[in-house]
Amino acid sequence: MTTAKIHGAWGEDNALVGGKRGLAIHCSVSIMNYQPSVAGTKVTIIYWFYYANGAPIRGALYDYTDAKGFACVAEDFIPPYVNSQNDDFTMFMPYEAFKLDSSRVPNGYCNVGVYLGQQLLERKEKVLTFALPVSGRQRSSKEQTRSSPRKPEASPRPKSQQKMDSAIWSQLGIPASASNERKKLMLMEKYNTYRARINHPDLEKRQEAERMLELIARANKAL
Repeated sequence: MTTAKIHGAWGEDNALVGGKRGLAIHCSVSIMNYQPSVAGTKVTIIYWFYYANGAPIRGALYDYTDAKGFACVAEDFIPPYVNSQNDDFTMFMPYEAFKLDSSRVPNGYCNVGVYLGQQLLERKEKVLTFALPVSGRQRSSKEQTRSSPRKPEASPRPKSQQKMDSAIWSQLGIPASASNERKKLMLMEKYNTYRARINHPDLEKRQEAERMLELIARANKAL
């Protein structure tokens, strides 16, 4: 049975990665009894983010948001050996991925989970505390009205494009009449489902997962 152990975590505030400022998260992690030929799937480390008062921080970017709309960062990897230890497994959470409340508290913390496919191997709470970015505060609607010029209304899409978009939602089993917010949440749920099947031992399920992930990507562009 595969097991995991998070030995410790530490972070770097205001780190610069790829031209973006954010939180660099380091951890020491061990994976034991991993059998690639049997497991046939990757290990995933996921961090979720919270205000110091315990309220979850909402996500602002699709790639850094879970199915419930909360901020997270995840990374898959394949352990190189049956028993492996990485003393500095590093991940990056850009500040722009946090959808911060204007009345928020100044500090936050994160919980971490280690998964083998859908199986939870290890979970730790409050492994790291960090300072929330001062510049990340969202402006009020009044501030946005004063400083942001009104965007011109978009021209209507061609009917052929509307039919294609409708077909995408139908194939995904998502009502085309649903709100964009609801569609985003449902897309995230389906993304998490099919991403977990991308390395499934059954060829048909792998192919279905690839096809559905392509549809999900197209649906996100249509929003």
